[in-house]
Amino acid sequence: MRMSLKVSGMSCINCARAIEISLKKLRGIQDVQVSFELGRVVVEYQEDFLDVEQIKRVIESLGYKVEAVEEKRWNTYTLLFCWISSLCIMILMFWHGIYSMYFQALLALMVQVLGGYVFYKGALGALRARVGNMDLLVALGSSSALLYSFLSLFGLLPGEPFFETSAFLITFVRTGKFLEDWVKARALKGLRDLFALQTVKVKVLKEGKEISKSLQEVFVGDLILLRTGDMVPVDCSILEGTLEVDESLITGESLPVKKSQGDRLLSGSLVISGFAKAKVEKTFSHSYANLLVRLVEESLSKKPRIHRLADKFSHYFVQGVVLLSVIVFLFWYAKTGNLPLAVSFSLAVMVVSCPCAFGIAVPLALTFGIFKANKRGVLIKDPTAFEKSIDILLMDKTGTLTEGKPKLVDYNLYEEEALKIACAMAKVSNHPYSIAIREFCESKGIKGKSLEACKEEAGVGIFCGEYTLGKGKEGQVALLRNGSLLAEFFFEDALRKEALEVISFLKSRGIRVFMITGDKEEKARQLAQSLGIDYIAQATPEEKLRKVKELKEKGLRVGMVGDGINDAPAMAQADISFAIGSGTDMAKRAGDVILLRGIEGVRTFFEVRDRTLRRIRENLFWAFFYNLLGIPIAGGLLYSKGIYLKPEMAGLMMAFSSLSVVLNSLRK
Repeated sequence: MRMSLKVSGMSCINCARAIEISLKKLRGIQDVQVSFELGRVVVEYQEDFLDVEQIKRVIESLGYKVEAVEEKRWNTYTLLFCWISSLCIMILMFWHGIYSMYFQALLALMVQVLGGYVFYKGALGALRARVGNMDLLVALGSSSALLYSFLSLFGLLPGEPFFETSAFLITFVRTGKFLEDWVKARALKGLRDLFALQTVKVKVLKEGKEISKSLQEVFVGDLILLRTGDMVPVDCSILEGTLEVDESLITGESLPVKKSQGDRLLSGSLVISGFAKAKVEKTFSHSYANLLVRLVEESLSKKPRIHRLADKFSHYFVQGVVLLSVIVFLFWYAKTGNLPLAVSFSLAVMVVSCPCAFGIAVPLALTFGIFKANKRGVLIKDPTAFEKSIDILLMDKTGTLTEGKPKLVDYNLYEEEALKIACAMAKVSNHPYSIAIREFCESKGIKGKSLEACKEEAGVGIFCGEYTLGKGKEGQVALLRNGSLLAEFFFEDALRKEALEVISFLKSRGIRVFMITGDKEEKARQLAQSLGIDYIAQATPEEKLRKVKELKEKGLRVGMVGDGINDAPAMAQADISFAIGSGTDMAKRAGDVILLRGIEGVRTFFEVRDRTLRRIRENLFWAFFYNLLGIPIAGGLLYSKGIYLKPEMAGLMMAFSSLSVVLNSLRK
């Protein structure tokens, strides 16, 4: 998309340079040309990632004023002009005045120049790249119709001019493209919201004063202020205050989440209510939202095999259409000697066969599939994952099938006050076992005893005077007083509540599930039996990788779900891999799919995958059926029965075929 902005306030070349540098930092910007003499900024950008408002905000944040958006309005005005001119041509067809035909010629020429410019530009680019596309066929068809009409008007060819053909052809195709872009823009709104983060201004607290800064000026350790309606710009943790945030843009979870002191906030979350001071943990370039943006960019740049095949088919199909239209022309001219009739059939074949529906059938369905998955908390890094099937799915235990954090399930007390002492000591540490004890005490309303001079020694435990809370002889957590046992605490890693449901779903698809874990045999067996799946215990990262290779050598298609560094080698080797969103960056890099809301995303992925592949098949079927039906009629097969297709009506059919593909791709 190319757009021209009228900007006031630029006084020198450095002003223009500042705007150019700032805009080029935005993802989706392809080219920027700034003229301070004319007060004009011309921007070429990808509509999938940016819109006009985001670009305007960047310019105005520098102190300049965007007076008008010229190019975007021009596109709308051009389409409106094409419609008015085409309708006027139709009216003039019934008004047989002296100059009516010349008025038709003038209006058709203006539509061809103004409305057809975009097709000529696209056709020229296609010819340079030596490929065929829709623009080439529209340019050839409309130009041929207009040229024939002018030659006929001046008596150089027999027959009557049909200026309405070229005018309506361009009008209908532009209308179809306009509606297609509008629908697609609405579908991609979520991605634009993520990209809009790049233009957010951050309120930074500096020496007691509130300062507005750009994202690039915010660093780790800075204090930022968050209020109702703000977008969380970077990953941070709350120091003071309470917020209610909407994380749907990031995780797909629609319900608001309450965040208070000590809680972490992900960039891209929206503050619904509250006020808080937060400490920056990561700059924007390393924040979660920016990671998602980069991954989505990468996914949209990759083409699965079916997409490449559709592109290749469209290229050769265009060449075949041009040849077929020539054959149709020669056939009808040789048979009837009627030049206007031969031209009309030839043009109708050329226009009705435009492979636009073929060209967008796959990429649109894939794009909408990716965003529907992302909306439900599943980030598709590699769209080729949609084409893959699996026979076996290996699933890590800790952090994947389980929550990845211990839960206090039982305890033995050998002194009445032991539990209160343990509750007090657990407040000193953020070790997972200490957190589990704290959560248990809070749920039971137990207040700890007052203890002094407490300290924590990594890998050993907590010491408060004569008391020690640490690892016991048999692996449990023990509370001791001067070496005497006061209490024992037993923990389990809680099973994710959705685990059984996901495994049942996978089994219903004929997928065998294995749990592969580094845990000891007994623990692994108990959990596997409760889930009704096979298991491999005490597996090292090398053994996990070896198991994936072994299964693949047997001819099985293998999937892997993991969240840790130890899972990454096996995930990279698997046919398709899923990384838990809360896992390590290494796992997310190795994964083809990132499950932002846990393993329930596995089920979501397969549901979206099935729906997307179904939409692709439907789109390709209807695009093929449309051509199978339209080409013979356009070529005059049923002309003897009074059934034929005018070129302008062929253009209308082509526009509707493209629109039907868009609407079908959007269906739930």
